[in-house]
Amino acid sequence: MRTITICFLTLAVLAAIGDPASAFASEAPSQPHSYRTVIRLSGDEYSDAQGNVLSNPRRGKCPPPPPDAAPMGCWTWTANRLGHGTYTLGQPSLQGTQLVWTFSFAETRGDTLTGNLTEHFIPDPSPSDALTHANRYPATYTFTAGTGRFAGVTGVLTATATTTTVDVAPTTGTAHTKFTSTSTGSLTFPSKL
Repeated sequence: MRTITICFLTLAVLAAIGDPASAFASEAPSQPHSYRTVIRLSGDEYSDAQGNVLSNPRRGKCPPPPPDAAPMGCWTWTANRLGHGTYTLGQPSLQGTQLVWTFSFAETRGDTLTGNLTEHFIPDPSPSDALTHANRYPATYTFTAGTGRFAGVTGVLTATATTTTVDVAPTTGTAHTKFTSTSTGSLTFPSKL
């Protein structure tokens, strides 16, 4: 009779608190979450008549550049689930026929996504100072780190960036070029965003 009573009490306690494993579920480590990601970039670039890149007017959107920032400044980005902010590049290195850059996507709240960008170049055969001149850059973004809610990010996005000449100043030869890119792929975070 005593054994039956103990079993009955044990069953009653389990029924009252639920499954004992569920009591510890909140303490279990988070599982990684992968998201299909689309990041849209845009910006303005300027070059002189000799094709030298000029600093991009920041218009207050961009933070001060890091010490190794490329002279062309920064661009803006937006992505569902990630937010929006500014995008900057470090100085490129030539590796074979590819340019390799470090990049940083800074979200408006201060969280960042960083990694390496590998680009190829597909030149437009028209003169570079011709209106509608469009160069294309197939690119691979490899995400290796992040801060804040993006800490621990990994993943790869691919894109073809396009620069299109929209204006050339007749007196100076300064070309104004629009930059656009849509990157798609998958990013994985240590926990749900």
